[in-house]
Amino acid sequence: MKTKYIVIGCLALVILGGVLITGIIGGIFYLGTSEELTKTENAGVEFGRKTDQQGCLDEAIRRFQAATRAGNLITRRTTENFLYGCFQSCRETTGFCRDAPKEDAFFTVRKWAQDRCQRIGAGTDDACVSLFMEVSDSCLGKIKRR
Repeated sequence: MKTKYIVIGCLALVILGGVLITGIIGGIFYLGTSEELTKTENAGVEFGRKTDQQGCLDEAIRRFQAATRAGNLITRRTTENFLYGCFQSCRETTGFCRDAPKEDAFFTVRKWAQDRCQRIGAGTDDACVSLFMEVSDSCLGKIKRR
């Protein structure tokens, strides 16, 4: 009978230890990722000071495609932050928003973004869709200018 309680106690300690280790590793990863996102957004702001909206989008697509070829999942996702930062400081491009959605309806914007991703050969990749959703946000005036 005592052996049963010892085994249960040991299992509880192992599970608790696993949860603690997972939490610590997750926290370290989150802090590192958060810092990387800020750094990438700031790089976008700097890049945007020297270009226009189309230049921001072209660079974001170039970064996205390079990260995709390299298999770098984190960089693929942070490209959205680069574009967000770039749109904060860039000049406007005449006609850039001509075919962008005129309303902030999630499914309309998402479908438009998926269509743009297919045009550049990315299919309906979520990281690509996020890029073009940033374009829509910029065209709808949802990104504050610095």
